[in-house]
Amino acid sequence: MSDVLTGLREQVTAKVCVLLGRMLGRELRDASADTRLFDELGLSSSKTLELLLVLEEDLDIQVDVEEIERRHLATVGSLADFVVTHTVQDD
Repeated sequence: MSDVLTGLREQVTAKVCVLLGRMLGRELRDASADTRLFDELGLSSSKTLELLLVLEEDLDIQVDVEEIERRHLATVGSLADFVVTHTVQDD
């Protein structure tokens, strides 16, 4: 992974952790790339969509959500990987 993508992944991971805390109404001090979205945090499908929309707005990116699969939503890190590799570039 290039330095740019690695930096973006770290930025997305950190932002997801912050946004999840806000969305779930609780502080997530121990949240990391390994935090399981559904199993540990109880994230719902509607909250996942909301998270992606807020993430796009906060990071000023556009994510191609048509290719998202359940495996991409396993952990904060897998979601960050998906966002980094499926960000639509304006040409």
